[in-house]
Amino acid sequence: MSRYLKLNTNTIQLNLLKKRIPHLKIIITFFICSSFFLSCKTKKPKETLPATGNWHAKLMLTEEAILPFNFSFNEEKTGLTITIINGEEEILLDKVYHKNDSIIAFFPVFESVLKLRLIDNSSLEGEWINYYKGKNYKIRLVAYNGKSERFQTDNSPKTLNKTYSVTFSPETEDEYRAIGLFKQNGSIVTGTFATETGDYRHLEGVATKDSLFLSTFDGSHAFLFKAKITDSALNGMFWSGKHFKENWRAKPNPNANLRNADSLTFLKEGYNKLAFTFPNDLGEQISLADSMFENKAVIVQIMGSWCPNCLDETNYFNSLYKKYNKRGLEIIAIAFERTSSQKKALENLKKLRSKTGVDYHFLLGGATRKDKAEEKLPMLNHIMSYPTTIFIDRKGKIRRIHTGFYGPSTGKYYESYTKETEDLVEEMLTMPNKIP
Repeated sequence: MSRYLKLNTNTIQLNLLKKRIPHLKIIITFFICSSFFLSCKTKKPKETLPATGNWHAKLMLTEEAILPFNFSFNEEKTGLTITIINGEEEILLDKVYHKNDSIIAFFPVFESVLKLRLIDNSSLEGEWINYYKGKNYKIRLVAYNGKSERFQTDNSPKTLNKTYSVTFSPETEDEYRAIGLFKQNGSIVTGTFATETGDYRHLEGVATKDSLFLSTFDGSHAFLFKAKITDSALNGMFWSGKHFKENWRAKPNPNANLRNADSLTFLKEGYNKLAFTFPNDLGEQISLADSMFENKAVIVQIMGSWCPNCLDETNYFNSLYKKYNKRGLEIIAIAFERTSSQKKALENLKKLRSKTGVDYHFLLGGATRKDKAEEKLPMLNHIMSYPTTIFIDRKGKIRRIHTGFYGPSTGKYYESYTKETEDLVEEMLTMPNKIP
C-alpha cells in the first residue's frame, strides 16, 4: 500500500471517529453517572428508626439477676427522646443522638449513658455505662417495642402489708435496718425502703402467690429485689448493679422505726459553729462568713451530683428557696464529686444546676472520691450519708443536722420531713434580722 493511500485511509477513519465522538461522550457520561448513582445508593447505610411508644428492657446484671424496666421512645421537634419509667417517676433523656442503627442517650444529671444498636425498628441491644464506677463498668441490655408489664403478673397475688421492719445483711457485721413501705393494686406493687441514710427511691414490681419482685433504674442506680413470701414474712436477695448483692428479710410492723436522723451527725467537742471556704462553679471563693450570709437563716446541703437522694433533696430545696429567699433564707450546696478531675466535677455541677433550675449557691468541696467531707469539715463527728443537711439560724447557731433524705417515694415520711423543715425555717426567719 502506498504512503498516500495509508494517509488517506487514516484521514477517513479519523473523520468517522470525530462524527461518533459526541454519541460516545453521551454513552460514557451516562454509564459514569449511572455507576456513581448506584454506588452512592448501595454505600449509604439504611436509616433505622425505632418505633415510638412503649418499650420493655432488661438489664443483665448477672446470670441469675435480670432487671426489667420500661421506657418510651418519642419523636420531638428537636429529635428523639427517651423517658424511663419507675412507678410514679419519669426520667426524660432529651440528649439523644441517632445515626444509622446506633443510638447514644445521655442521662440528664448523672454521669452515665445508654449505647444502643437497633436490630430493627422494634428491637435493640446495647449497654448501660456508669462512669462513676469507671469507664469499663458496663451492663448489657436488650429491649423490645410494645406495652409490657415490668414483671410477669399473677392472677392470685399475695396481699402485702403496707409497712415492714427490714434487715439487710442479717447476722453479719454489715447488718443494717430499714423500713419497707409498699402500695399494692392487684398484683402491681410500688414503694421503697427507707434506711437511716436515705431511701431506695421509686421501686416498681409485682407480688405473686408466693414471691415479690421489685426494681428501679435511674441512671445512677440499678436495684433489683426478689423475695419469697412465707406467712407474711419476706426473705430475699438484693442486687445493686453487677457489683453487689446481699440478703434481706422483713416482717410486717406498722410501727417500724429507725434512729432519729437528727441525732447521727453533730458538732465535735471544742467546736460551736460551722465554718468553711470553697470555690463556686465560677471559681470564686465563697465562705460562710461572707457578708451575703450575715443575719440570714442558712441551710448547708452536703451532697453530690451523682447521688439520687441528693437530687430529690435539691428539687425540694429549690422550691423552699424560692418560697423563703426574699424573707432571708440562703441555701448553700457543698458538692463532693466522684470524677477524675476538678474540671469534670464543675461540669457536672453546671449540668445539675441547668437541669434542676436551681438558684441557690453551689460550691465544690471535693472533686474525687479521695476528697472526704469529714476531712474538709473537721468540726463534724462524721458524714455517714449523702445528703447531710445543716440548719443554721440568724445568730449562726446550728439548730439541726439531718442525716439522709426521704424523698417523694416514702409518702408520709416525705410529707412529715417537709412539714418539720418548713416549720423550722419559719421559726428561724422570725428571729430578729439584726443581731444585737
